[in-house]
Amino acid sequence: MSIRSLTSVAAAAAFATTLLVPVSALADGAYHPATGELGATYHPQHASATSGSQVAADLEKAQKHPAWNAASRGAPWPVAKSGEPKTRDQVNAELNAAMKDPAWKNVSRGAPWPTVVADPK
Repeated sequence: MSIRSLTSVAAAAAFATTLLVPVSALADGAYHPATGELGATYHPQHASATSGSQVAADLEKAQKHPAWNAASRGAPWPVAKSGEPKTRDQVNAELNAAMKDPAWKNVSRGAPWPTVVADPK
């Protein structure tokens, strides 16, 4: 590549960055740009009441957790254990009971479990 083409590629990259940085900054707040007459939409669920120092403290606490190394690379965060673990016999009994359900044939092929409606008694 010639120097001329390298400088044009660098200039195009700098120009694109200049255009995209302000747009990404708008996603941080509760107001987002819109194409309508108002020009912006308000999303109260995007407003944050926590301060930057609180967020930094939470991040530091999370980074000290033993599972942080795997979780920061996409692994699911471990679920807290609740109660006694089931034995192999209990799990097999649950599986056998589920397999006797009439919906098992469809569920085993990928269909969702039918919704359970409470008895109106």
